[in-house]
Amino acid sequence: MKIGDLVKHPAGVRNVCDDMYALGIVLAVDRPQNPPGEAQVKVLWRLQQNYLVYHESQLEVISNV
Repeated sequence: MKIGDLVKHPAGVRNVCDDMYALGIVLAVDRPQNPPGEAQVKVLWRLQQNYLVYHESQLEVISNV
């Protein structure tokens, strides 16, 4: 996963809002310096003005740059 990828949040689509969490753009990916931590991804969702942060495993890439 990298900056510019289009993603969806499968759990959000099923449980919260299928319209909003079906399409977002990755703004940043912060990978831990000392593994085994999981990368954190900042995502700007459509219809939102601020980004939200997720673990990489919570998102699914639907189109990559």
